[in-house]
Amino acid sequence: MRFGHLLSGLAVFGLGLFFTYYYSPLVVGVFKGSLQPIMIIIGMLALLSVVFDKTRYKKINLLVAVVMLAVGGYGWYDEYIATMDFLYGVLPIALVLFGVISVAHGVRTLK
Repeated sequence: MRFGHLLSGLAVFGLGLFFTYYYSPLVVGVFKGSLQPIMIIIGMLALLSVVFDKTRYKKINLLVAVVMLAVGGYGWYDEYIATMDFLYGVLPIALVLFGVISVAHGVRTLK
């Protein structure tokens, strides 16, 4: 067994559960604030498609990129608190997942 992975995995898992309980009233804000980062990610992907892809749909991808980045940027500005609530909501879930992965990796026997 890997004691370091096991110990850190349990610590991260416990932190994730604690933060999930601590920030549970922010559930509505999590869903409301998730739209801005999603729009920005879609806009960045469309912009990367414009830059690196060699298709004939560059104008459509550019239009989608500009619209998504504008909507995501304005939403991030307008709903800053909701976006931060989203980030506070995603952090515990990510900590729990990484904790479970680390514990599973630490319990696995070495070859």
